Amino acid sequence: MSDVKAVASSDVSTTYIDLIRHGEPDGGNVFRGRVNLPLTETGKRQFQARVKKHRHNWQHIITSPLQRCSESAHWLANDRALPCTEVTDWQEIDYGDWENKPVDEVFKQHSHQAQKMWQQPLEFCAPNGEPVPEFQQRIVAAWKQLLEEYQGQHVLLVNHGGVMRVLTQYLLKLDPQAMNRLAIPYAGLIRFKVDHTNENGKTRHWVSLLAMDGEELNDDRVHAILGDA
Repeated sequence: MSDVKAVASSDVSTTYIDLIRHGEPDGGNVFRGRVNLPLTETGKRQFQARVKKHRHNWQHIITSPLQRCSESAHWLANDRALPCTEVTDWQEIDYGDWENKPVDEVFKQHSHQAQKMWQQPLEFCAPNGEPVPEFQQRIVAAWKQLLEEYQGQHVLLVNHGGVMRVLTQYLLKLDPQAMNRLAIPYAGLIRFKVDHTNENGKTRHWVSLLAMDGEELNDDRVHAILGDA
């Protein structure tokens, strides 16, 4: 029999954090890290459709300050009368010299370096960009800060595909290559449950993946969800 003592229910709290990617942005298929482009009309509606599918009682919205995230975050905050906070550390990775360049063009001109992004992601860094390990450290630090500030609440975090991949890989202790096997479409959603226990004065966090909504929201599906087909 285990000699682990049961933790009193009063010493347990739970935080729910939903991560939602922004909708389709302007600019086409480019390396879009810090380049600050707005959403297309399709992108706005993709976000609206996803949050309509998930009518949860969020208590606070946190968002990347880049407008492809913050635009939708502030729209939702106004719609549901919720507080909304922009946090710089939740920005996407900085692609340096590759920012706003077509993905196909970069892969042709820098194939070896670009392939490392998929095959050895923790060793990847675009020229004059942000190394993936530093990017993940930034995101993990932001995650820990979020847990400290919003423990016991249900938070919606509006952010980027790269953020969601590196954070999920870290939280679930997956192989590094797994981060690029996570299909996260525009406005895709991942929900985490975090149980907090206080044992001998030390807080421990147990993270569980509760749900993933990776349905592709094409125009027909968006129309159906929003009820304007």
